[in-house]
This record gives sequence, structure tokens and C-alpha cells, in this order.
Amino acid sequence: MEEIIRKVLEELKSLEEKNGMKKKMMVLSRDAASCEKITNRFSDTYIVTFAESFREEDAPDALMLKDLSPDHLMLLAEGKNGCLGPVMEWLMAGKPVYLEVDSLVHVQKKETCKKALFDLYESAVKRLESYGVLLVKEEKKFREAPGSGKGTERTLVTESEVKKWILKGEKTICVTKQTLITPLAKDLMKEYGICTVVKEGGEDHADR
Repeated sequence: MEEIIRKVLEELKSLEEKNGMKKKMMVLSRDAASCEKITNRFSDTYIVTFAESFREEDAPDALMLKDLSPDHLMLLAEGKNGCLGPVMEWLMAGKPVYLEVDSLVHVQKKETCKKALFDLYESAVKRLESYGVLLVKEEKKFREAPGSGKGTERTLVTESEVKKWILKGEKTICVTKQTLITPLAKDLMKEYGICTVVKEGGEDHADR
């Protein structure tokens, strides 16, 4: 047992050295003051910076799209960058691009927005998701399903969390559809055979 723990610790140390520097997330937003939640949510994984647009030479490791106007949303859904910068090129390069859904105008005005108009913009969001954009939704609390690992509420799964689970020998964790798993965390979970159980409608469903 001690030998196994020693090997795991050595592997984790190697991974930490490999990823010693935090990666950079650029939040594209018209209001940096409203981004505190994003900073808190992703600070374990990324150094978060803010801008209204970006250029390829800025070279962030990940993008967060926030406060998109309806025009920008529809342009991106059509595969066009508009004035935001090379978002589509980032997606095609396999780099993570996040979209904060709750900051979208039609979501904020859902109570007064006509259904046909709301559905139009929702279809644009779904199209972006099909392109590989990761949707960030409001954090929701949930209780762990029986027999599904730790009892900690999870809305974001990061690489550092996965490393802790590896040390504890955990193989199954409970998540919801709103839970975000960062790309690095997914890679590490796949490598060590850690599966998720999706909490939905009071029942548990094995996901991967």
C-alpha cells in the first residue's frame, strides 16, 4: 500500500511540475467589475484577466464569453467572430471556450421576452455548444447521491480536485448537468479511470 501511495505521489509531483504555471483565462466582457464570480470559480485553474476583445498574439489558454449582446451571440452561432477576436480559431485549435449563459440578455429578460425570440437565441446557444463551447450556468447546490463518493457539493471540477481524489482512491463522483469539468481534469479522470454519476430528477445515472 505504501509503495502504491509513493508511486501516485511521484506521478502527481511530475504532473504538478509539468503544469507548474497556472494557465491564463481571458474573460471577454464589457464589465470587468461583474466578473468576481468567474474569478472565484476558476482561480484554482487559471489566472483570470479581462478584455473586451482579444488578438491571437494575446494567446490565452482559455476564453470566457460574458455579457454577449444578441448580435454577438448570433454572429458566433453563424461561425463569425465579429469584433470579439478569433473565437472560432480558438475553438478549431481545440482550446477551451466558455460561455456564461446567465449573462446573456435573453436569459436575463426571460420573463418579458417573447417565446419565439427567446427560442431563437436559445437555439444559437445550443449551436455554440455543438461547436464545442462549454456552457457555464449558475451554481446550484445539490446533495450527493447514495454510494457516489464524497459528499462535497460540486459545481466545478478542476485538475487539483482530481489529484486529491486519486490520492484517496476515489473512483466515482457525483455531479449535476450544471457541473463543469475542466479539460485538464477530464484528461486526468480518464487516465485514472474516475467516473461520474449525473444527479438528475432525484435519480442517479452513470455518465462516464
